[in-house]
Amino acid sequence: MPLPSPPLIEQFAHVRAGFLNLRDGKRLRYAIFDPATPPHGTILVTPGRREYIEKKYSELGPEFLVRGFRLIFMEWRGQGLSSRWLDGSKRQRDHAPDFSQHIDDLNELYTAVIQPNLVGPLILNGHSMGGHFLLRWLTERSDLPIAGVIVTAPMLALAGSFAHASAHFLSWTSSKLGYGTDYAPLQHDYNDDDRAFAGNPLTHDPDRFTIIDRYFTAYPELAVGGVTWEWLHAAVKSMELTQRRSRLERIACPVLAMTGSEDIVTPAEETARSLKMIPKAETIIIPGARHDLMNEITPCRDEAWRQIDGFLKRIII
Repeated sequence: MPLPSPPLIEQFAHVRAGFLNLRDGKRLRYAIFDPATPPHGTILVTPGRREYIEKKYSELGPEFLVRGFRLIFMEWRGQGLSSRWLDGSKRQRDHAPDFSQHIDDLNELYTAVIQPNLVGPLILNGHSMGGHFLLRWLTERSDLPIAGVIVTAPMLALAGSFAHASAHFLSWTSSKLGYGTDYAPLQHDYNDDDRAFAGNPLTHDPDRFTIIDRYFTAYPELAVGGVTWEWLHAAVKSMELTQRRSRLERIACPVLAMTGSEDIVTPAEETARSLKMIPKAETIIIPGARHDLMNEITPCRDEAWRQIDGFLKRIII
């Protein structure tokens, strides 16, 4: 299936799109799609870092719609066209003082957008950072009627205890010294280095790799650069919190977690260590896949969809 090119999703004829005004005056962008037949379930799709609705729709939209699901897409605070943390020349910097704000935003989205548009069982789908937020959300909201969760490359751990400890100390120190909104090392505004396919850690598919740049070029307001010191510290703290067995054991619904065997962004071994603490979690390694699993070459995607179809049949009766 060819990838869609711009325009923005709001201009598609078959979508209900808009912004949720949050209590603190910021806003979250969302979009709702319905299948051709009456939906038999609802899927909330939460993107990873630097992702936006159009990219997630290109990966997942047509496939989930043909399977008969209503889809609710969203963009996190700091991503896409949702409100950014920083303004002016720092707008592209991926920043967050504390990830608890994202959980608060998700609670508002659930009340104002998801519940009023819920049809059938609710399934959560999140990638990388989005997968992390969903899993943390479930450790804090045992009251949610969730039928199942599908996460790809969930951001649950860094590659090794030394990397984690170093990131914690350096990000905490830099933030305390007043550099919290500065880029962390090797981070920068979106540029030609990010456009280079050679050596990228995300996907083996050169065509699917270009979709981010195609939208960033056509709509520069979508662009997101690297992370700040304070974002890094918030991420480390949130991973430490979510990794606790006492929290992960609270997730009662079935979870399908898929990671690529060649993922160096959220390494499978460290991720699996946390996932094993979730009572009904199933961890699948997709051979040959990098981090952006659903944006990978067709054989990797086909295997991922085979796993998803099996999971959906098991949880929807």
